[in-house]
Amino acid sequence: MRCERVRIRPNPPDSAPFRGPPGCGPLAGGTTLALFSRVFRPFRFPPATLRVLFLSLAFTGVPAAHAAISWVPRGAFADREFTSLVSPPNYPCDVAFTALGNGGLGVSTDCGVSFATLITTNAYEVTAKSTDMGWIAAGMSGVVKSVDGGASWFQVNAGLPAFADVRAVDLHLAGPDTIYAGLHGGGVYIGRPAADSTQIWTAMNNGLSDLNVRDLVRVRGGSYFLAATDGGIWRWSNGSWSPAGLGVVANALVIDSADSSRCYAACGTGGVYRSLDAGQSFIPSSNGLPAGVAVNDIVRRTDNPAILYVGTGAGVYESLDYGVNWHAFGPPVPGDNDVRAVLCVVQTAQNQANVFAGTLRDGLFEAQYSTPVEVTTWGKLKAVYR
Repeated sequence: MRCERVRIRPNPPDSAPFRGPPGCGPLAGGTTLALFSRVFRPFRFPPATLRVLFLSLAFTGVPAAHAAISWVPRGAFADREFTSLVSPPNYPCDVAFTALGNGGLGVSTDCGVSFATLITTNAYEVTAKSTDMGWIAAGMSGVVKSVDGGASWFQVNAGLPAFADVRAVDLHLAGPDTIYAGLHGGGVYIGRPAADSTQIWTAMNNGLSDLNVRDLVRVRGGSYFLAATDGGIWRWSNGSWSPAGLGVVANALVIDSADSSRCYAACGTGGVYRSLDAGQSFIPSSNGLPAGVAVNDIVRRTDNPAILYVGTGAGVYESLDYGVNWHAFGPPVPGDNDVRAVLCVVQTAQNQANVFAGTLRDGLFEAQYSTPVEVTTWGKLKAVYR
């Protein structure tokens, strides 16, 4: 059964919150809208919290035969631009995406074969506190929130500027009712809990002269933030922002979970930049990447900090040496080969890796290959997990 789309609209006073279609599905095992609870299942680190900015990518070692990989279309998603792909650690058959073109939040529990749509809106990122509570960076709809596992959604925009264009959401791990939002045109805001499960937002823009935020990451512990803006990268520390990489126009940022002195930026103007001083400065790190091609997403393998992957306007690329050198990963993705989001998960029992590539306009694709080595879970770190 195909899920009917649910469009975000202003929530009038005393009205019911936004609701998804009851009974959406079915998928494997008869799952429905409760998929949100499964995809954002809490895991053991850190206790009692969940960060769904992870992509659970995953194998130990490098597949021996990239040339044998072929891409298979998943779903009918050529009507949307993918913005993220995520999978919770240790649940490789649970996959979720966010997308523009009212693609919203889609969730699968059958290894990406079929998806249910939990909400239809323009969605850039998703994060969650628990199996019940989550937030979506929903562009011009601001921040939308669910407290019932994704069955219904409502806007939580009190204190945000009018016509806020929210591109990023981050969770405060030590106080998971507090979240952070990056706004394109509004800078960075902190949202603290308020009555009736809402948020009250206040700006944290001291020193930030470029308010066009494209991505936002926070180191665990909060000693610093990085914000990607239209004019470059900015760093928050000790209560104010300072420029860290002006002219480095990043689509995505990573702070290394193993060593927070290492940071990476996937640049819309082409290439990768990296930092070895906790984001205080950035240097080019693009050998082997096609010149002048946008890098849209970057992921880091959590069990091996040397291994990185990027989604680019010319497909997926891989680095085995902390981003110093890059090479093509697999064949071109069908269509324009413009990859906006990437995810790799491993089914341990089958010794099989599943790689997902969400594109600009050609839909979602999956490639499978064997992993005849012991596997571990690794993840996307658009935000920090240390």
